[in-house]
Amino acid sequence: MHKKLLATLLAAMLSCSFAVQAIDLSVQKKQQMLADSQSQDIAKQIVSLAFSGQSDEANFRLLRVKQPEQEVVRYLVIKTISDRHPEYTSDLAVFVDTQRKVVPSLRIVDQGEGFRFSSPAFSYQQRAQRLIDSWKLNDQEIELYIGVENEKLALRTWLTEDPELSSQREKLLIDNVDKFSPQALNFLIDQITDENVVSWLPSSDVMVAMATVSRNPHLYSLLWKMKAGNAQSRELERLGQDGSDFSIQQLILASENPSLNKRSLQLLAKYAPASQHADDFLVSRMANQNDAKVITTSIEAYGYGRWFNEWVTEHPELLKR
Repeated sequence: MHKKLLATLLAAMLSCSFAVQAIDLSVQKKQQMLADSQSQDIAKQIVSLAFSGQSDEANFRLLRVKQPEQEVVRYLVIKTISDRHPEYTSDLAVFVDTQRKVVPSLRIVDQGEGFRFSSPAFSYQQRAQRLIDSWKLNDQEIELYIGVENEKLALRTWLTEDPELSSQREKLLIDNVDKFSPQALNFLIDQITDENVVSWLPSSDVMVAMATVSRNPHLYSLLWKMKAGNAQSRELERLGQDGSDFSIQQLILASENPSLNKRSLQLLAKYAPASQHADDFLVSRMANQNDAKVITTSIEAYGYGRWFNEWVTEHPELLKR
C-alpha cells in the first residue's frame, strides 16, 4: 500500500480511536486481557513489522484490532519493543511516537470511602515516552521523522523557508539521514534527482550525507557536477579507502570534475593492479600528458614499479604518447 495513502488512512483511523469512551476495568479483567493468547500473537506480528521497517503496516494492523482488545495489544507491543532496548530508526521512532499519542480508554479505578482514583489500565503511553527519552530524541527530530517517513516533507521548502533555521535543519538532516528507512530516503532523493528540479540542489554537505548512505548513482552524478569543496574532497577520500567496484566507478566519474581530477586519478592508481575497470580507465587517460604524469607518479609512489613495467609492456601504445 502506498505510504501516502496509508498515512491518510491511519490518520483517519487514529482520529476515530481518540473518541473512544472510557471503560472501567477490574484488576482481574486486566490480567485476563494480558493473558489472552490471541492478543499476544497479534502483538508479536506487529512487533515484527515494526522492527522490519514497516511502521505504517504495523500501525494499520494494530488499528484493525477491535476495542477494547486493541489497547492491550498496543501495550504488549510497546512493552516488547522497550524491553528489547533497540537502537532507534526514524521508522521505529515514528511508530512509538504514534502510540504515545493515542489516549487510553481503559482504566483501573481505585475507590474507597471519600475518594475515587483512576489510572490507565495499560501504561503504553508512559512506556513509549520513556523509550523516546532513552533515545534522546527531541521534538524536532520526531517532527522530521514523521514528515519523511509519511512522505510529506517538502525538502526544498523545509531547508530554505526560514533562513534563521536553515543551518540547524541542515545539520538535523545530516545527523539523522542514516536513521531513515530506505523508502523514506528514496522519497527525499527523488525530490533532488527529479529532472524537473534543476534550479535547486541542497548543500554539498547534505548531498554527500545522502549519497553516502543511499549509494544512489543519480545523486552521486549530481554531486560530482557541483562546485567542488571540502564535502566532495572528504567523500573522495572515503571512496578511495573503500576500493569496491562502486567506489571505483564513483572515482572515475569524479575525475570529470576539473577540481577533483588529479586526486581521483591518484586514488584510482592505487587499485589499477587489482581492478580491470580502473586499469582500463587509466589507460584511456594516459593520452593526456598532465594526466599521464599524475598516473605514473602515483603508481611509482604506491610501489607498483614492477607492475608498471608489465603494464607498459601490455600496452605499448603508452610509450608512443
